[in-house]
Amino acid sequence: MTIITESILMESKAARSNQLKQIEEERVREILSKIKYLYFAVWQGKESITTDRVAQFYEVPETNLRKLLKTHREEFISDGLKTIRGKDLKDARDLWSLPLKTSQATIWTPRAVLRLGMLMRDSLVALAVRTSLLNALEKTIPAQAIEIEKLKLQLQVAQAQERLLAQSRVLALVDPGLPAIVLGNPNAVVTRTEVIERTVLINEQGRSRVSYEGLSKTKLAKKYGMKRAKDLVDWLKSIGKEDVLKPGLIATSCQYIPIEEIAELDRLWAAHRGLRQILIGE
Repeated sequence: MTIITESILMESKAARSNQLKQIEEERVREILSKIKYLYFAVWQGKESITTDRVAQFYEVPETNLRKLLKTHREEFISDGLKTIRGKDLKDARDLWSLPLKTSQATIWTPRAVLRLGMLMRDSLVALAVRTSLLNALEKTIPAQAIEIEKLKLQLQVAQAQERLLAQSRVLALVDPGLPAIVLGNPNAVVTRTEVIERTVLINEQGRSRVSYEGLSKTKLAKKYGMKRAKDLVDWLKSIGKEDVLKPGLIATSCQYIPIEEIAELDRLWAAHRGLRQILIGE
């Protein structure tokens, strides 16, 4: 990070502009008022003052100000400095107590006066302005850095939440309850959708003769961790549920378990009923 010094402020237009951007208008007034107790007397509650008042504030001849104004006029204009003539001058004559013979007047804003303090070499008041400004920046810049880091973190959190929401929408296709779990809802409930097999037999005319919905012995045995369909049959007999096996047809005759029986069998299997321990080695 570049260390801003008095010499940098005096030599670099960019440094002066950058530092002024970081100071609020009220802070500009506060800095100037701390430099010299006559500040408010000079300003007289106005938003801007004339060149003679600025010279009085910095305790230097007006010619010194005019030289700097000629060299750095563009900078001062960017701070709100303006020259008034004609009707504008007539309307402002009483406000700034301008002599009748004055044909034009340069009006300085507080920010332009502060910039002048960065440029002036032969004024003790200007030296004090630069010191006060640097002290203010020592407090302002770290505070701004902290605020910037906070904003960066807030952006990262928002981006993470956006990615999480996008992923949760994909999970919703698997189960509507999954997004709630991903988003941290402790009361989320996930219900598993059972995969159902449906076999439809048709006649020679292509019309449906009969259909079967359920799981084959082999599929259900595999679901429960059994090695063979016969193991499922043995287990069903051991719990008195062999009657859930229904005859069905695919290419050849087979046995299947109707879907309405699956939930009850799941419950019994989870309860370690029958030959479960023997069949899967528990």
